[in-house]
Amino acid sequence: MSTTIGQSKKKKRRLTVYSVREHGGNILFMLPAFALFAFVELIPFIQSIPISFTDKKAIFAKAWNYVGFDNYIKLINNNSFQQTFLNTAHFTILYILGANILGLALALMIWRSGKLNNVIRTLLFMPFTVSLVASTKVWSYVYTDVLMPLTGQPSPLGVSSQVIAGLSAIAIWRDMGYCMLIYIAGLQSIPLEYYEAANVEGANWWTQFRKITLPMLMPAITSNVTLILAWGLRCFDYSQMVITMKAAKTTAVFVYEYIFGNSRAGIGQAAAIILTLVLVLLTNVITTILRKKEVEL
Repeated sequence: MSTTIGQSKKKKRRLTVYSVREHGGNILFMLPAFALFAFVELIPFIQSIPISFTDKKAIFAKAWNYVGFDNYIKLINNNSFQQTFLNTAHFTILYILGANILGLALALMIWRSGKLNNVIRTLLFMPFTVSLVASTKVWSYVYTDVLMPLTGQPSPLGVSSQVIAGLSAIAIWRDMGYCMLIYIAGLQSIPLEYYEAANVEGANWWTQFRKITLPMLMPAITSNVTLILAWGLRCFDYSQMVITMKAAKTTAVFVYEYIFGNSRAGIGQAAAIILTLVLVLLTNVITTILRKKEVEL
C-alpha cells in the first residue's frame, strides 16, 4: 500500500515538473511580446485614465484641475464627437461585411492546393503587406486618374456622402486577402467525408454550404469578424489622409486632434477611454454570439 502511494506521489511530481518546464518555456517565449505590448499599449492606457478626469491641456502639463466626469459628459453632448463616432461605425460595418464576404468568396474559389491557386493566393494577399498610408495614396490616384476618366464620376474621397464608402473600399481591398487565408485554413480543416455523405443524400451545393461549410467555418468567421471590428474602430491612417473633410473624420482622429492639436488632453483621453470601452464591449458580445454557433469537428 505504501509503495503504491509512493509511486503515485512520484508520478505527480514528475507531471508537475514537466508541466512547469513546458508552460514555463512558453511563458518565456511570450515575455518579449508581452513586454512590448505593456510598454506600448497597456501602460499608456492605464496612465491615460487619471488624465481623462482632469482639464489638462497637455499630457505632461504640471498645472491642472480635477473635473470628474465633466469631460465624458461634454463628449456625449458634443456634436463633433457624435459625428466621428457615427463615421467610425459606418466605416467599420462596411469594412467587416466587405472584407469577410469577399475573403470568403475568394477562399471558396481557390482553397484547394495547386500551383495556380498558390500564385493567386500570393497575389491577393500582397495588398495586406502595403502600409495603410500607401494604400490610401495609391487608391487616391486610382479614383482620380483612372476611374474618374472612365466613369465620369468624381473621386469618392472628395464627396462628403461617399468618402466613408471610398475609404472602406480601400480597407477592404487591403485586408480581404488576410481574411481569405483564414477562411482557406478553415476550409481545408473540414473533413471531405461530410461532403461525400451530403452528395450521397442528394444535397446541392447551396445546402452543403449552409449545413456544412458555414457551421464548420464559424471559428474562422469569429476570428475575422472580431479582428476586422477592432481594426475598423481604431481606424486612423485612412481618415487622416483625407482629414480636410469632416465627413471622413473618425474617433481615433478626434482623439489625436484633441490631445496633440487642440491642447485638450483631458477630453482627448476621455474620448480614447470611451472608444476602448466600446471596442472591448462589442468584441466580447460578438465573440460570445459567434462562438455559440461554432460546432466541433
